[in-house]
Amino acid sequence: MEGYLDLYLEPRIPSFLGFPRDISRSKAAIMGIPYDSSSTCKPGCRYAPQRLRNVSHNLETYDPIQRIDVAELPVSDIGDVREFLNPYSMVDIVSKVSCELNSTGKIVIGFGGDHTVTLGLINGLRRGVSLVMFDAHLDYRNEYPIGERISHATVLRRLREGLAKEAVVIGVRALSKEEVRDLERESNVQVVYTWASEKDVDDSLSTLSKDRYVTIDIDVLDPSVAPGVGCPEPGGFTFHQLLNILNRVFDGKVLGIDVVEVNPLVDINDITSYLAAKLVMKILSLFFA
Repeated sequence: MEGYLDLYLEPRIPSFLGFPRDISRSKAAIMGIPYDSSSTCKPGCRYAPQRLRNVSHNLETYDPIQRIDVAELPVSDIGDVREFLNPYSMVDIVSKVSCELNSTGKIVIGFGGDHTVTLGLINGLRRGVSLVMFDAHLDYRNEYPIGERISHATVLRRLREGLAKEAVVIGVRALSKEEVRDLERESNVQVVYTWASEKDVDDSLSTLSKDRYVTIDIDVLDPSVAPGVGCPEPGGFTFHQLLNILNRVFDGKVLGIDVVEVNPLVDINDITSYLAAKLVMKILSLFFA
């Protein structure tokens, strides 16, 4: 570990699935970003990275579909970025760490934190990406609350200002009239609602280039499946519906991925934390399939 990795990262014990911190032999790196200062509903997702690590040790690691033991994959858990209250500082530091990891060829898997952390992770790629965003909300407000340009409700708008050359947002069912109006002027953002058909999903994904970044707001799932989120929205996907779409997303080259908005403070019996940890395990099996 050197450079920004030493300067801004703090190790966490236990690590996710017991992965080592050393990145010298890894092909992917897990990084926690315990940030929720931009949350506007219920704070608490800053505790998610460590909670996902803790519950991961209670899960079986063998994937019978891919025939892979996820715990044996060349993955490292490099710990958490130091906590920041200012969103601009957080985005800057996460971007520097992400850039350093990407410069060594590592795939970065980010644990949020609120959805704002995606800005730093993608900025660290230093290239325009095709964004696949799973979210109950559009996150396309220009300011939210009034006067705040960087928050979990403005992520897509900020990403479209240079970081994401095109985007498909999947699982949407909560949006404002203003967001719909503004998106009507957009030619490179497609919205796939939860009631869309599989063909609609495939048609939208087919418009993207193969270099994709995937961000998963856990509230894309129905609250009956994932209750531990700050802004629950009825009518979401099941876990297996999400996995089915993710399998099709991985037909292209995925440059990085994050799982955000898990809130342990409002969870029930760690259901959402277990689900998110299992989701990360499935994602890792797809990376190395």
